[in-house]
Amino acid sequence: MTEQRTLRSGGLAKTVAALVMALLALIAAPGAAGAADGARADFSAQARKAGLSSTQAGNLQARVDGYLAKTRGTQLGANKIALPKGGGVLLLALPGEQRARDLDATNTGLGAAAGCPYTYVCAYSGENFTGDELRLYTCNYPVRIYWSGTGSWINNQRSTLYAKFYDYYGNLGWTSPGGYSEDRHAPWGWVYWLSPC
Repeated sequence: MTEQRTLRSGGLAKTVAALVMALLALIAAPGAAGAADGARADFSAQARKAGLSSTQAGNLQARVDGYLAKTRGTQLGANKIALPKGGGVLLLALPGEQRARDLDATNTGLGAAAGCPYTYVCAYSGENFTGDELRLYTCNYPVRIYWSGTGSWINNQRSTLYAKFYDYYGNLGWTSPGGYSEDRHAPWGWVYWLSPC
């Protein structure tokens, strides 16, 4: 009999604990939404600090949202997305600017002009290293390229590392020369995936 009471009270305790946890989750949900809105507000402030009007900031955020839906990445800044699984970073060119720049860079108030850091392969949506920029650094991890037309790329790795370009079916279509190498007028039409090495 004592054993049954212990089991019943234990079951009751679990039920009460589950109800309390459910209530806490409901109470915390609006706070979580507020935190997400707060993060978006920080990105708006960063866009304003970079000199964008509210319309330009809204257009930039719409472009970021489009990339987020495709890449399933995480927004880190007004124009910066971390790709999943450490695949790299995507920087978007600001409205009215030809080249992407990192607004989080600390060496200047407006951010550093994008340049492909050493040990990275960088892909650009436009020719001559203009437009949106992918910075890739994880070997054997192909990242989806969503651009078509003519763009550009830089392999800024050591001479023994080669960027790999894959077609729609995941077949290796071309391998770059070792670093440093570049193509200022690269056709993205056939490229669906790019791995830095």
